Amino acid sequence: MPKPPLSPFLLDPSADPAPAPGGSRAPREAIDLDAAALFVVATLRSWVAPLMRPGEDHPDCRDLFAMAGVGAPGVQAFDALMSMIGSQAIRLIDMRCCHCCGVGEDEEAMLRLLAALQASDRATGLLVLRDWLPEEAVPSALQAAWRFAAAMTEAGLRLPAEGRIIVFPGNRTLH
Repeated sequence: MPKPPLSPFLLDPSADPAPAPGGSRAPREAIDLDAAALFVVATLRSWVAPLMRPGEDHPDCRDLFAMAGVGAPGVQAFDALMSMIGSQAIRLIDMRCCHCCGVGEDEEAMLRLLAALQASDRATGLLVLRDWLPEEAVPSALQAAWRFAAAMTEAGLRLPAEGRIIVFPGNRTLH
């Protein structure tokens, strides 16, 4: 997977001269993640690692896809999504290094994005993407994210939906 040149927006959070004030909740530890969430975070970090620290040894995200049983369509969708984020981000993106114990805010946002799409919650997915990308890039990114979420689901990697998701019954009228 060829990667685009490093975006000035895709940086190690420790390099951000003015990090955002504390988030809405305490950061999670990577060790506390379930298998699906850990796959997403590890894959994010292994994709970003060569961009953040070129010339060092890094895990290959394709190996993670193979171990998780996510096929080529998932790899391509993930690469397309990350390439869009890496080249068009409108702000700094908090992606941690492979050795970091904590989960970054934007890593959490990626988990929310994929969980929402697995639960057919397009609105939440759009909110996440609009925080990262210019409006004209959102439709393409949403399409790539849908494909990645579907490939994860097909491989049995289901993320728990946050909050209450109301699924309306098909072909029924509620009174």
